[in-house]
Amino acid sequence: MRNILFIIFLLIGNHLSAQINSFLVEPVLTDTHYATMQAEHLVVDNTSPATDQLFLFIGGTGSSPNNYLGISNFVGQLGYDVISISYENDVPAAAFSNSSNPLAFNDYRQQICYGTPLTVLQVDSLNSIYTRTVKLLNYLNTTYPNQNWDQYLLDNTTLQWDKIIVGGHSQGAGHACYFGKFEAPERVLMFSGPNDYSNFYNAPANWLNTSGITPIHKHYSYLHSEDNIVNYSDQLEILEALNLYPQYDTILVQTSNPPYDFSHCLYTDDTSGFIPPHSKTVAVSSLNEMVWTYMLTSDTLTGIHVYTTPNDISIHPNPFTDKVIVNGDFTNYQIMVYDALGNLIQDYSNVSNTLTIDLTSLGAGVYFIALQHQTHLPLSIHKIIKE
Repeated sequence: MRNILFIIFLLIGNHLSAQINSFLVEPVLTDTHYATMQAEHLVVDNTSPATDQLFLFIGGTGSSPNNYLGISNFVGQLGYDVISISYENDVPAAAFSNSSNPLAFNDYRQQICYGTPLTVLQVDSLNSIYTRTVKLLNYLNTTYPNQNWDQYLLDNTTLQWDKIIVGGHSQGAGHACYFGKFEAPERVLMFSGPNDYSNFYNAPANWLNTSGITPIHKHYSYLHSEDNIVNYSDQLEILEALNLYPQYDTILVQTSNPPYDFSHCLYTDDTSGFIPPHSKTVAVSSLNEMVWTYMLTSDTLTGIHVYTTPNDISIHPNPFTDKVIVNGDFTNYQIMVYDALGNLIQDYSNVSNTLTIDLTSLGAGVYFIALQHQTHLPLSIHKIIKE
């Protein structure tokens, strides 16, 4: 099964290749009330057919958007528009790890993300990540009207979240996750974070285990087991508070291939070179490019790319209630049925023209029919739905 899905993953990954234009934008250009000499926003625009999705990336403490040029350009080449946003990031989440205030981490995130007046920081609404992103998109839409930046706005003050993938590194991973609590982005990607662990209470921050708008199956985490900033064991507790782990088991990416057993809890143990472990998850490498592609493009429920090439087959009825009939020329093909978790349910060979698949005993949900030639690459995977 893994070989089939891995090859499909590569076919999809190779298919997505866009021409990009990367440039920097000073915040003061988006609103004259911003101070001059602030770190510039990094923008990656597609100049070829794209996904019509925006990757909003939020960097870590003390970073500037241009520090993430590598991952930003790679995501752009996959077909996404990208914004690596400049924001006030000089105070790390760890500054509140010993606070007796049970809402310290929540207030910290709320103020930086939305600018809600609170006491922990001095970040107003104008300087919040949300407002800075809105103002940058308005500026881009006005300055480059042919680049279609307005598709990521409902109006000139509101983000179109269902077209946005929000991700971040370290402090930014926590902000991305926090947005997922109150908004409905297409997915949430967390690199080396969140890191909101209270040493005072010996527990993850309480905002992590509160219910949120974005379903947990749309969250992906990529950590380092030797993280030099936050203990990996604390990070696992944070993922457990999110209900991401152990619902999804941890997968070491060096010893696995996409789709990584459909996990949303990925980690690396790579300590080679001079890049510290905490930054390894966002450093450009062939390994990370595979991980990033999986996190960005896999089906959020299964990790399977539904890839179809012409085969003159028909599947009916679909949706179905008990049986599915598949018609086509299946000479030298093996036909396999998987459930939504990637478990092989049924396996057929030596089928000529018509196959009846009986799934009466199984519950309602999504299933997949895979056709694989006996000697060639898999030809297609088809989604079927049982009602």
